[in-house]
Amino acid sequence: MTLLLTILIVWGALRAAPPIPKFFDQQDKLEHILAFGALTLWLTALTGPRRWKLAGGLAVCAAIGLELAQTFLVASRQGSLPDLIASLIGIVLATLFVISVRHVIRNQKQPVTG
Repeated sequence: MTLLLTILIVWGALRAAPPIPKFFDQQDKLEHILAFGALTLWLTALTGPRRWKLAGGLAVCAAIGLELAQTFLVASRQGSLPDLIASLIGIVLATLFVISVRHVIRNQKQPVTG
């Protein structure tokens, strides 16, 4: 599943024309947020919730790597800082979600004293 998700993100990012029909202005930013949020959640599930920093770090490396690949390896595409920022927002939102869920679960497991 991880490989499939990674392939879909790379395929979409490095195609000459984006594969998703455009319905509104700046839609690609939402796509970045969703794609990298999903990647971060999946990497967190794969590595374990305690390793959320590793999952987030891998997702950040992927986001930077794809923008660099668009800039230097694909003649028809150009990496952009706004796209990278959107990807990072997705990573941060997913990471905050994981941290919040871990906090709730941890607090539910503690016995109530009183």
